[in-house]
Parts: sequence; C-alpha cells; structure tokens
Amino acid sequence: MYLSQLLVDTGGNPDRPRPGRMWIGNAYNIHRRLSMAFPRYETLLNDPDSLKPFNPAMLEDRPFLFRLDNNVSDDGQRAIIIVQSSLKPNWDWCFHNAPDFLAAPPQMKNYDPDYQSGETLRYRIKLNPTIKSSSQKSINAITGEAGKNSKRLALTWDKDSDPETAINIWFAKKAESSGFKLIQSKLIQLSWVYGSKMKAADEQNEAGKVQHHKMKFRSALLEGILEVTDPSSFNRCICDGIGSAKSMGFGLLTVLRL
Repeated sequence: MYLSQLLVDTGGNPDRPRPGRMWIGNAYNIHRRLSMAFPRYETLLNDPDSLKPFNPAMLEDRPFLFRLDNNVSDDGQRAIIIVQSSLKPNWDWCFHNAPDFLAAPPQMKNYDPDYQSGETLRYRIKLNPTIKSSSQKSINAITGEAGKNSKRLALTWDKDSDPETAINIWFAKKAESSGFKLIQSKLIQLSWVYGSKMKAADEQNEAGKVQHHKMKFRSALLEGILEVTDPSSFNRCICDGIGSAKSMGFGLLTVLRL
C-alpha cells in the first residue's frame, strides 16, 4: 500500500482567492478530486486534460481511504489530507488542472502494515458513528442521499450521558471485531462534515438555478492508545477502514508504534 500526505493551501488572506479552502469545504468534492489520482488507462488516453463532462462512475471502486487533518482550533492555518491507497497514486495528474489547491508537492511512501499480537500503538481516527434503525433510511456513502432500504442514523446520547462516553462505547465494540482493544481513547473533536452534489439534469428546476443534494455526517475525531489482539483482523481493518461514510473521509485508522 501507499501513504500520501497533501498539504492544502488554505490561504491566509480572506481578500484573495482561496481555492484550496473552498475545495476542502465540501467532502464530496474532496473525494471526487482524490479519485483522479487513480485514473483508468482509457481516461489518461482519451481525456488527458480532464475536459470531458464529469462521470460519476469515476468515483466507484476507488481503492483509497482519506482523512482531512486540520487543526482542531479551526483557525484555518493548517490543513493536511492523509491518503492511504492500495494502488500507487498519480498525484501529478490528479492536480494538473488544480495546482493552486496544494501548498507543496504531495509526499508519498510505501506502507506495509504488519502488526503483531500484543503490540501497543498510538492511533488517530475520524469516525462517522452511526446506528442501524429499521424505521429509517440508510445514507449512501458517496452521495449522502437516503436510499430505499437505508438503515443508518447518527449516533446520539441522552442527557445523562456525554458524547465522549457514548462514542467510546460505540468504538470499543467496533474494535472487538477489528482485532484490537482500546487502552486509552480521547474525543478530540466532535463536529459535522458537510458536502453537496449537483443534481442530475432531469432534477434541475426550470428557473435555471443549479440544484444540489445536501449531505451531512456526524464526525468524531479520536486519539489514544490501542493494543493489537488479532493481527489478521487488525491488519485487515487498517486496509479497509472502520465504520461508514469512508468515501467522505471517515474510517482511516493511522497508527504509530510506541
């Protein structure tokens, strides 16, 4: 696998254009752009300058996870995107028509996770904590739209509890089936991630105003220490991610040996 780091140019002057900041404000557009790092051969051959109309099929079966790591104080001075992929990304082609998005060339390295039982690791993960409900519709991970057989709701907690406790209980259950247990877990940031996708031509109104599907995902950024209990399951969860809405920047578990 490969790990990449993208330093986004968020811009420090509100009176000047800040395309990088605008880009990361829409989770759908982040995923759409990053998908371009894994172009099909026919795309490179037939549309080298990305001039053809966007095809939503380009977003399907893209072998990567990502996480937007901006500083939790939200002062906008730093924004980094971590990308983990099973294929080597073509960052030159990905940003060839949007060079102003980045403040520096992408950094990339090989990544071969091979962790052993009993290892303790420091981790960071941004989760979309959800629960299933037979009375509700699930959310499409790419479009954010409700599906006919959807069954996912954002995790909630009652007045006698607190978000950190509720989310850590939820995450601990995920850990059990993912080959690790939590030693320490701290909720660093609780927020919402937003996105929007332009509706298809037949869904636009006659007035000519462009219509969009709005998306909203609960976001919980966690850091702490974990212990590997089942290496096979753990290494698989590193590759596959944890939880829902992975295409919107959730589920990437990054770890460091202590």
